[in-house]
Amino acid sequence: MSGIASWAARAGRAAREIILSVLALGGIACIVLVILAFTGGYSLIMFKTGSMSPTIPAGSVALVQEVPATDLNVGDVVTVDRPDALPVTHRITNVADGPSVDERTITMQGDANNAEDPLPYTISDARIVRGSVPHLANVIVWFGNPFVLGGITVGAAVLVTWAFWPREPRLVPATKTDEPRTRRERRAAGLALVGVLMGVGATVWVPQPTEASTDILRIQSDLDSNATYTLDAAEPLLWHVDVDASTAPDDGDLYVRISGTGSEALGLSAEVRSCAAIWTPAGCSGDERVLQSATPLALNGARTELLREETPTAVHLRIALTVSGAPDAVSAVASVTIQATAGQTVVDTRVNGDDELPATGGQSWWFLAAPAAVLIGIGVALLVAAKRRRRE
Repeated sequence: MSGIASWAARAGRAAREIILSVLALGGIACIVLVILAFTGGYSLIMFKTGSMSPTIPAGSVALVQEVPATDLNVGDVVTVDRPDALPVTHRITNVADGPSVDERTITMQGDANNAEDPLPYTISDARIVRGSVPHLANVIVWFGNPFVLGGITVGAAVLVTWAFWPREPRLVPATKTDEPRTRRERRAAGLALVGVLMGVGATVWVPQPTEASTDILRIQSDLDSNATYTLDAAEPLLWHVDVDASTAPDDGDLYVRISGTGSEALGLSAEVRSCAAIWTPAGCSGDERVLQSATPLALNGARTELLREETPTAVHLRIALTVSGAPDAVSAVASVTIQATAGQTVVDTRVNGDDELPATGGQSWWFLAAPAAVLIGIGVALLVAAKRRRRE
């Protein structure tokens, strides 16, 4: 029994050392990123669309650096902030002098797009892409899954409890510094772990899907039907809808239709594609079909048939929504609905969009990112101090 207890103690110490080392490395990486962000203007962005494919495919994460407009050249891939829309990341096709010495007027185009962006951009600075990692956004999205986050939370609770749990008195007399040393290490691990979890929670957010279902038909959307999303001319709003009629009778048909209501001033266009597999941030991993090319969508409520398939079946749709209204037009709102019919059963889901960027109250993730960095730093500092005392 004593042999098993001794082995368990050694395994526990080894696990603690591994965890402390991993957390220390994570803390150092976070500190380096924070230093780069504040001193070099570096940050990370995720690519949700494939407008820069194949150079930067959908699902990539890129490291960008803020630079003055005077440093930009044709061929650079940059992220440009726009006052009344979301930022856009495309390749520069032309650079001209701007209204002032420090400004430049640039035109851009996505590598996968057939035409340049509708309007030029007059800027004094931009974020240039220094490098990218394909498919890393998939990992971030995976971490945003509620089940994964729940598992991380439970695991973190167990690790923190284990780190702070009082140890049984030792049978062999301990040196004066042994017990304080282990408590310091456990506190360092706890603080660093809490900081890492806060950082993950601050940077990962995945909207919860909207679902409507009956006995034979189910439709699920990755966008909230009660929210309003910004529509843009350069970067499409990607909407993924899954229609499952796998339990429908085998002597019927599944119909999927699209309709829209709202202001025609938006100039709303919709491109609809289907995939044999569920869409991922990287795109379609199976057979892909274009059900409707990017054409204007009538906003009078009339339904347009997208597909008709024999049941039982399941389809996975990606709807790309863009607008072409004048940038100085009065703000307009539209609603797009996908309706599925099998037998006598009808289900639908919708998404709402407008041409103005909704107020968000600032980048709220900083409220968690800042204390997360502090906790990680404290944890690493305590860890280093504990290691130093051990050597002494």
